[in-house]
Amino acid sequence: MAKRTIITDRWFVSVDTPKHKGPVPSRTSFARQAKTFPTESEAKEFAKAKLAEGMKVTAGTLIPHLPRRIIAASDINRWIDEEE
Repeated sequence: MAKRTIITDRWFVSVDTPKHKGPVPSRTSFARQAKTFPTESEAKEFAKAKLAEGMKVTAGTLIPHLPRRIIAASDINRWIDEEE
């Protein structure tokens, strides 16, 4: 009998971070780092903090949670300001 894993986190926030420190050359490569959260409000707080650091942030819901939602970097500020 297969064990089922219970998924408690419903949201993710993904952040682009530079792979190196120091002066940024014109062709900088980025690493993507993601963190998961059980609530939308926790995800929004983390996203807001990363935006304040000047990072590119995206977010969304994790599968299998519905309704599926993806928040693009261009919409992240609007999402943070939304009422839950």
